[in-house]
Amino acid sequence: MAIPLVSGCLEFGDDIYLIAPDVDVKELDAVARHTGIAFPRGTVGLGYVFMGSGIDDALAIKVVIPVEEKERFLSNELFQSGSREACSIQIGKGQGWWTLERLTNRKDYKMNLPEGRYVECSFGKEGGRWIAYISWMAT
Repeated sequence: MAIPLVSGCLEFGDDIYLIAPDVDVKELDAVARHTGIAFPRGTVGLGYVFMGSGIDDALAIKVVIPVEEKERFLSNELFQSGSREACSIQIGKGQGWWTLERLTNRKDYKMNLPEGRYVECSFGKEGGRWIAYISWMAT
């Protein structure tokens, strides 16, 4: 008896590359859904990349957190329960806006999420503003 072969292909999404002012609430909401990080009012996106064309999705975003909302931002679970190890994945590396080396007063946070997902954030000051670099990936 012959066994029928089923062929098919994985469906991949699109890669998205955005810089300010095109990083808006839509991207902030997508990052929040994937990472569990709630962004306070007044957060401004500076750069965003979503890698959806590979087997595992990944994203990176750089945001400005308003100084008056810094503590609210840092109340997210990642900053309360995550490990304080140096960040290693840099999905945004190679993008002109991914200038992680410019951060001062830098603190790094990492956390495993359910279903084989992972998030990390480097947070600090850059040019007098509070900046967060966030990377997320599904494995």
